[in-house]
Amino acid sequence: MDHLIVAHPGHELLLHGWISRNKPVVHVLTSGTRLGRTADLLRNLGARPGTIFGRLSDREAYAMILERNSALLLSLVTELAEQLERDQPAIIVGDAAEGYNPVHDLCRLIAGSAIAMAGASTKQYEYAVVDHPHSFEVIAIDLDAGEYAAKMESARGHAALLADIDDLLARHGADAYRREALGRVADWTALGGDESPLYERFGEERVAARRYTQVIRRREHMLPLRDALRDAVEKRSCAF
Repeated sequence: MDHLIVAHPGHELLLHGWISRNKPVVHVLTSGTRLGRTADLLRNLGARPGTIFGRLSDREAYAMILERNSALLLSLVTELAEQLERDQPAIIVGDAAEGYNPVHDLCRLIAGSAIAMAGASTKQYEYAVVDHPHSFEVIAIDLDAGEYAAKMESARGHAALLADIDDLLARHGADAYRREALGRVADWTALGGDESPLYERFGEERVAARRYTQVIRRREHMLPLRDALRDAVEKRSCAF
């Protein structure tokens, strides 16, 4: 049984067709008012929640990053690794590291390090969350009319709780979501190049507006967490 890991409830809508066909185990990092809708949708599609399902509030997730709380992050990775070791899924799919939201980017780190810790042959894939849905074409799932209609109906049902739906449809067009595309993750430790991620700019704007008190930065916060996971993986490998 395949696995899927997403940062927030609602992201599963982007892979509605793939979930319906493959019935994966689905992990959701954060909770919130949409989690119940996500649980209902997964049940209706024949998928099931994973060991990590709404474990952190958004506030707790961002605090984990700001505080560079590698112990908490490692506990999530270890828990996922244990389930991967039991299930031995062929693939695990996660939110792409697009530099848009740091919690999205954590999905790449968590999935990749969990595979390494489990010693599993699981292959890691990702899908676009905010970028164009055809950004990856290693695996492409073209939805038939019924699958597409079901996906759009589910999206409309979530629209009141998930404002991003309208933004994504306006940006890319509804027809773009007839195809769901996955890309292979070659290096789970890669979190972008020298250019500052968008979440830093968003954070700076919110700090200036006094909505946030601190900006999450890739170099100061994300890379230390990545390095802590990489060290944990290496230590585990040396122990065997």
